[in-house]
Amino acid sequence: MDLDAERVTTALKLVGRLLTQRRQGPFHLVVCGGSALVARGLISRSTIDVDLLANVNHVEGEYRISPLPCPMPAELSKAARDVAGEMVLKENWLNADASWVFPGLGDLPEWFWLDVERRAYGMDLTVDYVSRRGQIFLKTYAVLNREQERDVEDLLALAPDRAETLEAVRWVLANMEMLEHRERLPHVLGILGHEDIIAEIG
Repeated sequence: MDLDAERVTTALKLVGRLLTQRRQGPFHLVVCGGSALVARGLISRSTIDVDLLANVNHVEGEYRISPLPCPMPAELSKAARDVAGEMVLKENWLNADASWVFPGLGDLPEWFWLDVERRAYGMDLTVDYVSRRGQIFLKTYAVLNREQERDVEDLLALAPDRAETLEAVRWVLANMEMLEHRERLPHVLGILGHEDIIAEIG
């Protein structure tokens, strides 16, 4: 079954409860993609999974960002699979694919990791949801790197203005050297109503 905002919350609360019962936490994770958009009320569609972008490590009072280990920690994977069985979700509804394939976690601006919505799901699971501005960056990268219509739909739902679009496009072009579909840029800008940006970025 799909995940709407309520079911995302329920599923993560169950994961958090299992981690506490099994004394296997804590985990502090950064979530992006459709589930973050749904959880923050930025889009109305449902999603099929929760995309983990990064792990937040607490070191000497500071937050340090790192990719999720591959494979995911066994305790987290087991809790997620158990919740999948209870809620009739696909087995890998909680996955770190985004963390493993995104090429530039370290290249994201510092504000990206600070401008988040933090929610606790019990004592042993904390989730930072990427902000609207951060999602514009990620979705701009996505539409230029893969052909999935939902990326364009999500970017339209985020409705970036001209300045936001220009900021995101400049960052993607400057930091993401390997873009599978850079040629889509004029088309995407046209859909967003900001086709004149092409003249500024060349």
